Amino acid sequence: MASPRSFADLVAATARQKLAAANARQNPDVAAEKPREAIFHGLQMVGDAIAADGFSFTRSGPKFSQKSGDLTFEITVQSDRNNVAGQRAAIWVHVGVYSKSLTAWRKNHPSDWIRPKASFPIPVFGNQLGYLCDPAGWVEWDFADKTKRRSVADDLITSIRVGAYPLFAIFQGAIEGVAALSDQDWPPQEGVLSYILSLGRAPLATDSLRNHLDKRPKFRRDFEKFYEQFSQMGLPPYRTAIPHDLAAFAVATGLTSSGS
Repeated sequence: MASPRSFADLVAATARQKLAAANARQNPDVAAEKPREAIFHGLQMVGDAIAADGFSFTRSGPKFSQKSGDLTFEITVQSDRNNVAGQRAAIWVHVGVYSKSLTAWRKNHPSDWIRPKASFPIPVFGNQLGYLCDPAGWVEWDFADKTKRRSVADDLITSIRVGAYPLFAIFQGAIEGVAALSDQDWPPQEGVLSYILSLGRAPLATDSLRNHLDKRPKFRRDFEKFYEQFSQMGLPPYRTAIPHDLAAFAVATGLTSSGS
């Protein structure tokens, strides 16, 4: 599978790609294959393969999706803005799990902290596909080279099946397996905990939060400082980062931790 890239490599590569894109805009190769065309050609190969697994390809987005009862599993594609015709047609792939129950729970919650202002659904769990593979890290796929496009598509297919499918399987299994995902450091725990609460499993959400905090003593201390502050003075008007946001979420939903 494609290898993840280090942060230093990403920074250096981005600088090179920006320069190449700027040069291409000044001296465009009108005969070269457009990045959009190359990307859709590669994605169609991917879509043809995973259609047998129940995923449908939507060009708008673009994305691959599958419905499973209350849940929708999505594999979305983001194109690099520094793509260059005939030279670079790179994409980043993101994986998300969405729930109708969670969306309804958020919309109907009495706390402004829980009700999102976003006009689009917020996922239960989302991450870049590369972080769901082993080794984990930021990964991109480049469809610019026609001679390598089939192998790039095959690599992406493998990465989806190795990285995304096991995550989707967790959500199709027992809720306790989903609760275990809240022990990850990224993405934030609010999504999984909210989903558990939307299913009426408050004790399990409480246990999941406590388990997360118990393994992170310093994080727990910061969390409890914010928890006490928000319990006494009200929820903050802004979001910043965990543990600040997680403490506000816990206060808004009535979750507690031992020692809070």
